[in-house]
Amino acid sequence: MTKILLAEDEGFIASLYKLELERHSVEVKIVGNGKEALAALEEDVFDILLMDLIMPDMDGFELLKNIKEKKIILPVIVLTNLSQNVDQQKCAEYGVKDYLVKADIDAPEVWNRVQKVLQLPPATT
Repeated sequence: MTKILLAEDEGFIASLYKLELERHSVEVKIVGNGKEALAALEEDVFDILLMDLIMPDMDGFELLKNIKEKKIILPVIVLTNLSQNVDQQKCAEYGVKDYLVKADIDAPEVWNRVQKVLQLPPATT
């Protein structure tokens, strides 16, 4: 089963994404900040990290830096309200696989991007 770590401090948004993702038979663990995400990545194995950039305690950029320093290998999709090219470029330098601006996407599109990054086969109905 695909395991997704979702680092998002806004509870409603986290729940919305989790509900959509779980419709596709994946396991989703939600954490509320970068420190919790890093701890989760150090104690368990996930197939992908979906993360916000603006979070308390440790923001997304600091989380990406720590992931790189600790040599934790997994694909990352950023889900953020930051739409500036400089932020996208900074994430690209950390190897982020996809960068989504929350205002421009809906929950089903998040699943589509996860499928694409993980190269999961489309669901058969």
